[in-house]
Amino acid sequence: MNIFNKNNQKKKYECWINDYHSVLFRHALWMTGRQDVAADVVQETYYQAWRSINNLKDDSKALPWLLTILRRCIYQEQRCQYRQAETVEQLQHLDSHHTQDEYRLLEIYRALESISSKHRDIFLLHYLHGFSYEEISEQLNIPKGTVMSRLSRARNALQAVVEYPAINNIVQLRTVREE
Repeated sequence: MNIFNKNNQKKKYECWINDYHSVLFRHALWMTGRQDVAADVVQETYYQAWRSINNLKDDSKALPWLLTILRRCIYQEQRCQYRQAETVEQLQHLDSHHTQDEYRLLEIYRALESISSKHRDIFLLHYLHGFSYEEISEQLNIPKGTVMSRLSRARNALQAVVEYPAINNIVQLRTVREE
């Protein structure tokens, strides 16, 4: 590999860190429920991305590619140690001086925890990150109908758990494109 190509890869990698770190961290936090675990899986994601940087042929697909790596890291972490029950226990001990918004986030987290990781992942990809059904289908390598079905089930399950639709409490990073 020549020096020019290596410097080019380094710049591309640094751009990914600057552009997508907060997006990946937020997704990991919603999936794991713990800041320390989220930070670890994001770091592992960037490590894996650097190791396979030559596998990404289309730079415009960097975020979906990084999210795929992140999901694999999260699933591996969850297989090693089930941490979500511990998270809810920690969050239940919030002091009374915390805001109503923090308690709402706890309620949303509990609702998200009540659905499967497959449904939660699709819900976050669509409502948090603003990916269309087609983009999610492509990322997860599943049919568009499966994405739509899982998203519908996730919405119904979440609405059954919380008093207000959880989707109104999530700030989208980009707008959802026309389906």
